[in-house]
Amino acid sequence: MKKSENAAYAKLRQDVAEERLERLYLFYGEETYLREHYKNRIFEIIGGQGMAEFNIVSLDGDGLTLDELTDGVESLPVMGEKKLIFVRDLNLSRPPAGVKEGLPELLGNLPDYVCMVLYFDALEYKPDKRLKTWQAALKAGQAVEFTKAPQNELIPWIARRFAAAGRQIDKAECEYLTFVCGSLMTNLASEIEKIAAGALGQTVTRQDIDSLACRALEAQIYQLTDCVSSGDSAAAIRVLRDLLAMKFEPVALAGAIAKQTQKLYAAKLIQQAGQGQETLMELFHMRSGYPARLLLQAARRRSLPWLRRALILCDQADRELKSSLPDDGRILELLLLRMAA
Repeated sequence: MKKSENAAYAKLRQDVAEERLERLYLFYGEETYLREHYKNRIFEIIGGQGMAEFNIVSLDGDGLTLDELTDGVESLPVMGEKKLIFVRDLNLSRPPAGVKEGLPELLGNLPDYVCMVLYFDALEYKPDKRLKTWQAALKAGQAVEFTKAPQNELIPWIARRFAAAGRQIDKAECEYLTFVCGSLMTNLASEIEKIAAGALGQTVTRQDIDSLACRALEAQIYQLTDCVSSGDSAAAIRVLRDLLAMKFEPVALAGAIAKQTQKLYAAKLIQQAGQGQETLMELFHMRSGYPARLLLQAARRRSLPWLRRALILCDQADRELKSSLPDDGRILELLLLRMAA
């Protein structure tokens, strides 16, 4: 999440650091860890010194009434400058009956002593600037999307988490961890705790990560296709059977294999054009150079005709899976064997 790409997030960080909060924030996005962190910081700022009971109003968007919201907004803070109105999962496109008409005016005219947080958690939020409620929210404050952190922020954060648990980890292993487990902080936090507890030495190694971490689907699909491209179809089938045992949908697995094969094909074209890692990262919006380097290494092992044929086989398997053929697992295993042939 580069600052230049998310000015609202950078502004939120500054607001919280200086404890100078806006009248309204709209929190949404896939990075749950950061969403929760900044929600908790706002709760601490406004509800500190034992004033949470008086200065924090928590409301559920499902079944919310305009009277509840209005009462919360109009009551003054107690022994403090700000009062927090926290609303979880309010559907701005289809708010509860009785709220829709008055909500834009209320949001657009929030008093200075109010800090309202519209927080999207279970309910997915997609910005729609045509909505009057969206326009009113932007007038009062800012919408903050919490996306995956960029690698230059994530690596130091991982190192700090391990240090807090009494372990050390090198930058290369940090990159490998984000490749294996994904780059969402929420998931990484639990994996770091587990690895730190089970690591054999003071410094976390790749072997520790491989033996203790749960691999994200993308990392497992890379492992599967890497086995195929190196000719080890037996290892690829073992990975496939593990994924099927974990109840991943066969159609979704076929799509993931096809997507990874497309990346390999693109990496091969980039190599033949005399370009490299930066071009591949830009093409697939990669936040880390580690997976790009792996793709380029794998692409060197296969020719363009092999990759074209592999893509055709992926398309064929997808059509077979969506037909009435009975054995999905067999279709996927045949796909891997045909690709490796």
